[in-house]
Amino acid sequence: MIEKTIWDQERKAMQDIHRELTGGDLDAWNYRMYEPVSATGTLSPEGSEKFTNYKDKWEKAHHYVESNEDRMLSRCWNNLPESSPLRIAGTDQFYLMWTRQTRNRQALVSIDAACEIIHSIILADHFNETGFEPKSERFGVYKEHVAWLMRGAEPHYVENWSRDYVKCKNNARNSDQILLEIISVYDVLSANCIDDDWTQIPNATSIRDYICDQNNERSDDPQLLSDVFWEEKMRAASMFIPLIY
Repeated sequence: MIEKTIWDQERKAMQDIHRELTGGDLDAWNYRMYEPVSATGTLSPEGSEKFTNYKDKWEKAHHYVESNEDRMLSRCWNNLPESSPLRIAGTDQFYLMWTRQTRNRQALVSIDAACEIIHSIILADHFNETGFEPKSERFGVYKEHVAWLMRGAEPHYVENWSRDYVKCKNNARNSDQILLEIISVYDVLSANCIDDDWTQIPNATSIRDYICDQNNERSDDPQLLSDVFWEEKMRAASMFIPLIY
């Protein structure tokens, strides 16, 4: 079985479908909606240089998020037996169901903050507080996969799935609240950005300041005062959001 490592074709296929249905690009579904932009001719030479430098850093951060997702998709796909309904449906369907662009990424963060559990991208909605949307296509695909497991899938795969299920269940009970808050604040600050003002795109400093301001009652908490603590959390968050820190 040939291992899959690249998802560019599937990503493009989903973008084409979205464009055909809506007439627009996928910007609102991924982090390109937060891509730093600047109106031509409005910046001084010094400002233009700063903008170019910042955008280069942002592109690297965006690529890091995308490559991390590709790695997780590949690990899960490459571990699926040939008889799995998920594999039979093909890579386009698999990408459409489990990419971050069509789901609540906080559900994934809460069960696999380190992005190390092979089946976490499939199990994330199962352990999310709101669960699967009952009428969603993703829930139908998930139920079909579980039914296939119950009918007697390959023993070694059932063992791997069960192990990951337990890991995700345990992590969901003790999820990293600060990490979840970082990602939530990133979305809040991004939504409040003024058009064409790249300086307002949230970064590690603005997110940290926002969280600390919202937690005045914990202002003397040694963790919230520790630069090492925040650097560790921001590094973890950068696997899910294009964060410059």
